[in-house]
Amino acid sequence: MGQKAVVAVADVAAFPVEAKHNDCSKGIMHADDQHESSVFRVKPGGFVPSHLHSRVYDLFIGVQGQVDITYEGQQGQGCVPLKAGAFCSMPPGVRHEVRNNSRDADAVFILVHAPNSGYDFIPVELRKSGAAQARGEHVRA
Repeated sequence: MGQKAVVAVADVAAFPVEAKHNDCSKGIMHADDQHESSVFRVKPGGFVPSHLHSRVYDLFIGVQGQVDITYEGQQGQGCVPLKAGAFCSMPPGVRHEVRNNSRDADAVFILVHAPNSGYDFIPVELRKSGAAQARGEHVRA
């Protein structure tokens, strides 16, 4: 097996993305069995619906603007405000959704799925259905 190529992106915020759902767009920077590294652009009011992964970590890195990651799991629940420069690791089995609650600013973040092999997206409802977010509860990781 040969060595893999180096992948470099000069400006993550300008990386080309394609519309996916709910005012979210995604561009895959690199993917193999170990991980997928993508750029997400979320318009004001846009969101990634609540879901979980059975085997995959979601690793979030804020680039521009802010998204709120509401989550529920065996270790607790809360809302992580992901701003530029912030990081959040979402383990397998944790219900979560991502929302841009801004009225006027796009949000951009990097999302790494690890491992990428066996990736699954299981739609689930948040038990509190955004109640923590509505109350303004924030947990800083």
